[in-house]
Amino acid sequence: MKKQDIISFFDECATHWDEELIRSDEIINKILDNGGIEKGARVLDVACGTGVLFPDYIKRGALVTAVDISPEMVKIAMSKFPEINIICGDVEE
Repeated sequence: MKKQDIISFFDECATHWDEELIRSDEIINKILDNGGIEKGARVLDVACGTGVLFPDYIKRGALVTAVDISPEMVKIAMSKFPEINIICGDVEE
């Protein structure tokens, strides 16, 4: 699959991404616990999308840098969380 196809797919999904989200706080907390995400932890959220995990990181006092390849996902994430450093780009580059 071409990267531009991936970008286009996620750009098209961006506006309704959050409303289709299915969350499990129990699973998210277990993942963050296992990852040692606590106050002062540094998180690199790769493929951050619209920032659905940002509130979880913030609640724990983590410092977040995020990357996503989709400009539309990044635009939404930035509008919701202007305090987080979000980069639009390809993490493989």
